[in-house]
Amino acid sequence: HSVFLHHAITESGMDVGIVNAKEMIGFDELEPDMLTLCDNLVFNKTPDATDDMLERTAYERACIEAKKKGQPPPRKPRGKMPKRPKVQFAYDSIPPKPAAEPPLPSSEAAQNHVPNPYVNSKLTHEKIAAIRAKATVKDVNVDYSQPSDIYPESFPHFARGRDSLREYITSLFTSQLAIYDGAMGTMIQNYSKRNKLEEEEYRGEKFKEWGCPVKGNNDMLSITQPQIIQGIYREYLEVGGSNMIGTNTFSSTTIAMADYEMEDYAYELNYQGARLAREVCDEVTAKDPTKPRFVVGAIGPTNRTGSISPSVEDPSARNVTFDELVDTYFE
Repeated sequence: HSVFLHHAITESGMDVGIVNAKEMIGFDELEPDMLTLCDNLVFNKTPDATDDMLERTAYERACIEAKKKGQPPPRKPRGKMPKRPKVQFAYDSIPPKPAAEPPLPSSEAAQNHVPNPYVNSKLTHEKIAAIRAKATVKDVNVDYSQPSDIYPESFPHFARGRDSLREYITSLFTSQLAIYDGAMGTMIQNYSKRNKLEEEEYRGEKFKEWGCPVKGNNDMLSITQPQIIQGIYREYLEVGGSNMIGTNTFSSTTIAMADYEMEDYAYELNYQGARLAREVCDEVTAKDPTKPRFVVGAIGPTNRTGSISPSVEDPSARNVTFDELVDTYFE
C-alpha cells in the first residue's frame, strides 16, 4: 500500500485516499529488499513478483510466530540479486592495448628477449655449485646449445642459443594449436599392465641392494629403466604429436624422495629425467625441423603441505617449513 500510494501521489496526481495510517509502514521505512519486492508487484515488473511476495509474506508471518514463542527468527529468503551498474574506475577509461606476448619478467635478458645460451656449466652461483658438488652423478653434460646454422632462422624453426624461446612460444601460441603432454604416472601404469614392472625392475642394477621397497617410485625409472622413459617420451611426441612434453621428475625432490630414503639422489633424478627428454625431443625434431619439440620441467607439490597440520591435536604443527620447501624446489 505504501509503495502504491507513493507512486500514485508523486507521479500520477492522486490527491484523495482512505488509508489505515496506524498499520501502514512508511515508504522511507521499508527495507531495501522489501521495497524492491513491492515495486515489482505493484508494477508487475517480473513474472515471479507474486510468488516472491508470497514467499516473503510467509517469512514475515513465521517471524511473528517465532517471536510469540520466544524462538529465534527463521532464515530470511535471499531473494534475487539486484542488478546494479558496474562501478567505473580510472583504469576503465584507459584504451586497451593488444597483448603481443605474455608479461615479461624483470630481468634484462627477458626484457630484451636475449636468447638463453643453454651453457649451464657457466652457472656458478654458490648454491648451485654446492648442490652439484654433493650430487650422486658427476661430470655430466649440462650444456645444450646448438649450432646457429643447424636449422633455418625463421619461424617455425628453432635453435637453442640462437633464438629467443619466449618469442618462439609467443609465435607458436598465437598462430596454431600447441599440445603439451607428459602424464608419466599414467603411462608407466599402462606399461606395467603389458610388461613386467615389479620391485626388481624398479631397483635395476644400481639399486639392487637398496634397503627399502622402491616399487612405485616412478621417477627412479629414469635411472634404472631409461629405455622405458624414453619410449614414453617418444610416444607423446610421435603418436600424440606433442609440441612440449613434461619430464619424469614430478616427485624428484628431497622431500618426496624421503619415502624411499633417496633424498641424496634428487639432483640425479632431475638430471636424468630431463636429459632423456632432451635427447628424445632432439631426435624427433631432427626428423621434422619445422616442428621443434620442447622439454618442460615437471615439479610436483611434494607429499607434504606447509599450510595444514598433520595433527588434529595441534593445528599449528607442520611437518615441513616454508624454508625447507624453498630449498627442495631450488635443488
